[in-house]
Amino acid sequence: MLPTINGNLAFTNGLSTRTQKGSLFDQAGLDVNLVRQDDFKQQLREYLSGETPFLRCTVGMCNQAIELLSKDERTKPVVIYQMTWSKGGDGLVAKKGIGHTKYLRGKTISLQAYGPHVDFLTTMLQDQKIGVDEVTLDWQPDLTLSDNAPAASFLNTDVDAAFMVLPDALVLTSNRSIGSGSDGSVEGARLITSTMFFKRIIADVYVVRSDYFDSNRGQVKKLVAALMEGQRQMLAVMDQLNTKQRVQLLTKAAEYLLDDKTALGPMEELILDAEFVDLAANRQFLQSEDYQHNLPNLTARIQSAYQDLGLIGGNYPIQSAQWSYNEMALAQ
Repeated sequence: MLPTINGNLAFTNGLSTRTQKGSLFDQAGLDVNLVRQDDFKQQLREYLSGETPFLRCTVGMCNQAIELLSKDERTKPVVIYQMTWSKGGDGLVAKKGIGHTKYLRGKTISLQAYGPHVDFLTTMLQDQKIGVDEVTLDWQPDLTLSDNAPAASFLNTDVDAAFMVLPDALVLTSNRSIGSGSDGSVEGARLITSTMFFKRIIADVYVVRSDYFDSNRGQVKKLVAALMEGQRQMLAVMDQLNTKQRVQLLTKAAEYLLDDKTALGPMEELILDAEFVDLAANRQFLQSEDYQHNLPNLTARIQSAYQDLGLIGGNYPIQSAQWSYNEMALAQ
């Protein structure tokens, strides 16, 4: 059996947390146990201890932990697969009177510590020529579905804006309008920016420990090939409106990821607000030296910003799997 992986419920595993007979993982000869672990610090503990060799994270999250991950040659991260770019699924909600990011100087901004929005924050501040020392950061331990998440912190009078995932933003802004003050919204709250406008900021990737990758390269390649094919099948189903298979997919995903199998609308929004990356785009991200938003360029930009924030103290290259993508296509 493959070690536990923090991952999305998908066709790849037969719409189950454990590999089902006939699923893509099963066809590849893999037995995979998927778990949802939203606490990145706990993910890191499990990764460093060897409980699982995999991390599912954004490139920004990986770079927040890069000093820790690089202390031991065995635990250095290898990026094996890019799943998505965020294209609207992550945003910044601000209170009444703050209608644009340029008005954030001197404000208090809430976001998850070790979460996916730290590099979104630094990019947004740089875009508006606002120094990190010109805002107050309210660090929260959780991302969503918690009293210790930015969406909950946004309700505090001393918090002016908060980075959050789209389902939380929809509630606070009366479905992406202006918050009315009813049904959980905050009067005057609005979504002032999102990854719809910062499309090449948040890259969602799978990472594996160096020692595991060196010893299990063939197995990891099969895993990545199955993930790519599962993604292709999922997107094909999402293109077919009002089908039983589409409803089944959204129901299972909402139950697993949002703890509410009836939350089909928010689950659909999460899928549609991500740009899923196919084999050709993975090759571009992980291997093309000419691509502006490749892994080395993204890492260099993030690490520079994180040094300014005091999160890391130097530069650390991140290795990627140098797949032969022609072979990867055959493996599908």
